[in-house]
Amino acid sequence: MTIAETMTQASNEELIEHILTRYHDTHREQLPELIQLSERVERVHGGHTACPAGLSAHLAQMAEELETHMAKEEQILFPMIARGMGAMASGPVSVMRHEHEDHGTALEELERITNGLTLPEGACRSWQRLYQGLESFRDDLKAHIQTENTLLFSRIDGGS
Repeated sequence: MTIAETMTQASNEELIEHILTRYHDTHREQLPELIQLSERVERVHGGHTACPAGLSAHLAQMAEELETHMAKEEQILFPMIARGMGAMASGPVSVMRHEHEDHGTALEELERITNGLTLPEGACRSWQRLYQGLESFRDDLKAHIQTENTLLFSRIDGGS
C-alpha cells in the first residue's frame, strides 16, 4: 500500500500527525538552510547573469508566511478537526485553501527567480546544493498542499 493509499484510509488524527511530522517539521528544517545558502550564492555570484538575485529575500518571505500558516493550522484548525468540530472548521479551511493558492504563487516566483532551477555552467557546490534543496522544498510544499487540500480539507468542506 502506498503512503497516499494509507493516508486516504487514515483517521483525521493520523492524517494530521502525518502532515505535522512529514511536512511542517520538514519545512522548518529546510528553509533556514536554503535562506543561508541563497544568501551565500547571491553574495559570491552577484555579478553572474544567472545569479538568483532576490532569492534569499523571497525565501525569507515564504518562510514567514509559511510559518504563520502552519501555526494557524497547528493552533486552531487541526485541534478543531481532531475534536470533531468539522462543521465549524469550514471557514478556517477556506482561509487555508486561499493561503495555499498564495504559496503556489510564491513557488511560481521561486521558479522565475531561479530560471526554473536551471544551474549555470560550472555552478559551484553551494549553488548546486541550493538548487537541489529548492527542488526538494518545492516538491515537498506541493505534496503538503495537495495532502491537505485533497485528503484532509475535502473531508471538512466536501472538496470545494
